[in-house]
Amino acid sequence: MNENQWNDEGKQPPIEMKPVKPPTRKLRTYVSVVIALILLLILSFDSIYMLNTGQEAVITRFGSYKNTVTTAGLQFKLPIIEARHIVNVSAIRRLEFGFRSTSPGADTYTVVHNEASMLTGDENLVLADWAIMYQVRNSYNYLFKVNDPERVLRIISESAYRRVVASHPLEAILTDRKAAIQNEVQMDLQLIADKYELGIIILAVELQDAQPPDQVKAAFLDVSAAREDKSATINEASKYENEHLPIARGEAARLINDAEAYKARRINEAEGTVARYLAIEAEYRVRPDIVHTRMYLEMLRDVLPGVKHIYIVDENSNTLQFLPLNDAAMGVGR
Repeated sequence: MNENQWNDEGKQPPIEMKPVKPPTRKLRTYVSVVIALILLLILSFDSIYMLNTGQEAVITRFGSYKNTVTTAGLQFKLPIIEARHIVNVSAIRRLEFGFRSTSPGADTYTVVHNEASMLTGDENLVLADWAIMYQVRNSYNYLFKVNDPERVLRIISESAYRRVVASHPLEAILTDRKAAIQNEVQMDLQLIADKYELGIIILAVELQDAQPPDQVKAAFLDVSAAREDKSATINEASKYENEHLPIARGEAARLINDAEAYKARRINEAEGTVARYLAIEAEYRVRPDIVHTRMYLEMLRDVLPGVKHIYIVDENSNTLQFLPLNDAAMGVGR
């Protein structure tokens, strides 16, 4: 009798229930292996990570600091109980004050007036746009010592800059004190960042632009133009000095050398004259008549060539003869 047949009483016989066979051991093993592989894959993704050059990984275990990994390459940490926090320590970060660049490297920007307006030491207003560049020096301090370190850095940077600007007059800020102000702000800001343990190093502070308010801008532009004219005049004077000073020094050296040579020559001549006089004096003491005659003849030799006429006068002061001593009379040219 099959299931579709009815019994004698007109009722359907009860259906026979067959027991369900439990899964085989092979199937259970397969499922276990798949689950284990999935768990292993998940744990591998959580425990193995890549650290690039210029990056550091701060490792925490159960939320507490464990160590900082600085070596680039494939790294390992314990899954679940350890967490990694990667920080790029080679990137140069930038904060802008008084303006915001619309995009990195673009020349367009928007002005932030409340950051740009500052009070100077002589109680004037100046509009200054500036920026700071910094790097992360201590990854752990940067991540955990201060909540939102970039916001804290922005606050202390603005405070430091306003304090330094308030110690200088407006004219100095607009003209020749920009570099000094930048260095002063950088040193002051680094001291404060170290005090708060921000874990950063200030690379540079750049004063992009500083202008007086529109009401006095024209007057300060005139001052700047006058300073430029002064610098140009000084440069021209320096150029003239560099061109003519060596020539004057050379001429002075030449005159000194000529004077020294003249001095030496005159001294030598004087010493020679004295030596000659002393030699003649020695001879004169031995034979005065001969020396006297010799000196007389030497005098005539020196004087007569320049004489044109000779007058012979006798003992009674009478002119006896006139001898013209011109070239024809002396026989010159014969």
